[in-house]
Amino acid sequence: MFDDFLLFLFISQIFALFPISNVYHGSIARLRYKWLSLPVAYASAIMILNFLEFVVVIYYNFVTGINFHSLSTIALFLVCLLEHYFFWRLSSKWPKLMKQWRQAEEVFFRTPYPNYLTFNMKFWLWLWYTVIMCGGLMEHCLLVFNFFQNADLERTQCNLNVSNWEILYYRERPHLRLVIPFQYWMLPLLEWLDLTLAYPRNFTDAFIALVSVGLATRFRQIYLRIRHVQGKPMPSIFWLETREHYLMLKKLLRDLNKEMSVLIFLSGANNMYFICCQLFNSFTNIGVDWVAEMAFWYSLLYNIFRTILTFSLASMLDEYTRKIIICLRDVPSRSWCTETQRFSQQLAVDVTAFTAAGLFTLTRKLILAMASTVVTYQLMVSNVINEGAIKQETNYCKHYERFEETFAAAAGDNGEQIS
Repeated sequence: MFDDFLLFLFISQIFALFPISNVYHGSIARLRYKWLSLPVAYASAIMILNFLEFVVVIYYNFVTGINFHSLSTIALFLVCLLEHYFFWRLSSKWPKLMKQWRQAEEVFFRTPYPNYLTFNMKFWLWLWYTVIMCGGLMEHCLLVFNFFQNADLERTQCNLNVSNWEILYYRERPHLRLVIPFQYWMLPLLEWLDLTLAYPRNFTDAFIALVSVGLATRFRQIYLRIRHVQGKPMPSIFWLETREHYLMLKKLLRDLNKEMSVLIFLSGANNMYFICCQLFNSFTNIGVDWVAEMAFWYSLLYNIFRTILTFSLASMLDEYTRKIIICLRDVPSRSWCTETQRFSQQLAVDVTAFTAAGLFTLTRKLILAMASTVVTYQLMVSNVINEGAIKQETNYCKHYERFEETFAAAAGDNGEQIS
């Protein structure tokens, strides 16, 4: 499991997350966080560039006026920058947490726990990581393809004597035109910065899911061990040992949650905000062709799926705890002792689940609450917006003319047009 986690961290370092040294060695003992290191320098450069663009975005929206769609752009930059920062903060403590995790898991490599590992955890870790990250990559590719499609339609309709790349730059990054003129060499850098902003949105959910699967597997082994003797008289030493193993995992969960709770909050808040924004946009203009519609609906459905998947995997911790409580109810009265009493009380009082900065816990009840909130929001929006009056946008020149007027006002020129 730990080798897989190190590989996940190495992939994330490509996108300026988890600037930990010695990840490529594949050894937890050699993990270090060093301020003077190549991963930290690279992450710092990406962070500074993204922050500078965020400042330009705020200035551009201040000049042109803030509306619903500009707020979405600001929220996207803000959340991604915060995710970069909190992953950076987590990386400084992650080597110690990994060592603590490995020490806690050593118990589950000894008899009788290997008998209760009924599935290949490595397979499931890679499956969920691949599903979430490949889904996010597909979403990004569809959006980029849609941008190219719109740029080509704009150039054709408006008879512009410029390349698609330049139109794409002016259309998708109008804020940068205020400070930097179009240059071809900038396109690869800007696309890479886009990827470093898009990756954390998906990796945050993937990271929560991977940690949840790793912990839930060990809680499941405890549950299966207790279920194996369900209804049978067991000595107090059995319950003492089982309770100590449970408390060891519970302490590990608390330590992980202490460092991850803000990331969990950002994940839940960002997913809910994005889903609500997309649901609102579903009543407005999506595009003029199948590419735009496919990109929009795929993005919406994928984000709903990713949110449900992440929270479902995280809720397994609470589910296995509840199953252990049910098994304890079947302990014969002649075997009921102080240890079973203490174990039962701890399970009943404590909530074994991740929390989001103390605001909510990741249980299955949360999924139902989020679903009801989204449905209520959708019903309210549908009552306000008249769907029959909505028409698709077919004239891209109007957008281009509005943009040129805005740029002229912001830059202080005379409205000079590109022709």
